[in-house]
Amino acid sequence: MFRLNRMLPSGGQFWGGVLVSGMAAWGAWGADPAFDRGAVLVFNEENDLFVNTDRHYTQGIKFAYLHEDGHMPLGMAKVNSWLPDWGYRPLTGRSGYSIGQNMYTPADLGSRDRIPTDRPYAGWLYVGWLLQRQGVTPGRAIPVQESFELELGTMGPSSLARQAQTWIHQLRGFDLPQGWANQLHAEPGFRLKYERAWRFHLGEPSRPLGAEFIPWGGFAAGTIEDTLRSGGIARVGWNLPDDFGVRTIDSLSTTGGGVSKGSPSHWGGYVFAGVEGRWVGRNGFLDGNLSGHSQSVRREWLVGDALIGFNLVFHHLEVGYTHVFRSPEFDAQTEYNEFGSVYAKIRF
Repeated sequence: MFRLNRMLPSGGQFWGGVLVSGMAAWGAWGADPAFDRGAVLVFNEENDLFVNTDRHYTQGIKFAYLHEDGHMPLGMAKVNSWLPDWGYRPLTGRSGYSIGQNMYTPADLGSRDRIPTDRPYAGWLYVGWLLQRQGVTPGRAIPVQESFELELGTMGPSSLARQAQTWIHQLRGFDLPQGWANQLHAEPGFRLKYERAWRFHLGEPSRPLGAEFIPWGGFAAGTIEDTLRSGGIARVGWNLPDDFGVRTIDSLSTTGGGVSKGSPSHWGGYVFAGVEGRWVGRNGFLDGNLSGHSQSVRREWLVGDALIGFNLVFHHLEVGYTHVFRSPEFDAQTEYNEFGSVYAKIRF
C-alpha cells in the first residue's frame, strides 16, 4: 500500500498534464527563456547521514556535464533530428554525459547473514548520455524542457559499492558493514529516462522577486527500473534562474540551466517544495537480479517523495540542498526514509 497519502497527492495518477492544463486555464505564463546558454558542470552528493541513518538508499554521487545550447556532438544532433516534437516547439538542444554510483543496504549493517525481510545489499555504477531540448508551447509560449538520459552500468561487486562504503566508514570511524558478501551478483544493466517539464511564472516575470510552478511527468525503463512518474515543485525567490529547478540523482532529468550570452546574469536564490509520485513496475535493487537466483523483497507498487530545499545563485556558481522524504519501498519496511542531497553547478 502507498503510505504517504497524507504528504502527497495520489502518486499513481499522471498529474503532469492535469496541472499544466489547470495552470494554463488560470492565465499563468512563462518567463521568456534564453536559448544561448553556456555549458554546465553539475555535482550531486546524497547521503542518509544527513538524518543520522545508514540504511536502504544510503549514498549516491553523480557528475554530469552538459554542452552549451546548440552543441550536440557524437551523433546526438542526428538523434535529436529523429525525435518528434509533439505538443511543443523545440528551439534548442544540448547533449552531455554523466557518471555516478549508488549504494543500497539493509538497516542492520552488523549482520553477516542474509536478512530476508530487508532490502539486499546492492550497488549501481554507471555512465550516461544526456540530451535536453527546450522550447515553448504553441499559443501561450510556456517554456518546456524535454530530457532523455541513457544509463549503462553494472550492479553487484563490479559496482565497487562495497569498497566505497567500507572506505567511507573507515574514514569516519564507523563500524564496518558486515553483509556485503550477500549483495546482488554482478550483472550489466541499462536504464532509459525521459521527462517533460513545464515552467509557469506566477506574477510579473520582469520583477526580481518571483514565484514559479514547475510540473513534470515521464518514465524510466530498462533492466534495473520500470516506473511512471509525475510531480512538480513550487519555488519562490529573488532573480530565479532560467532553468527547471534542481533535481536529485534518481530524477528523470539532470539539472540544466547556464549563463546566457545575450542576457545579464544576476545573483539570486530561492526556496522550494515539491512532490513526486511513481508507479513501480520493477526495481532491480529490490526485485533482485534478472539472471540466476538472488535475494529479493516484495516491493510497493506506489512510492512517493516529498521535497524541500533551497538554492543560491551566483554568476558562475549555484549551490543548494534538497531534503527528501520517501515513502516505504517494500512490504516489510516499517519507516519512511529520508536523505539529503547537496548540489553544486558551475556555469560556464
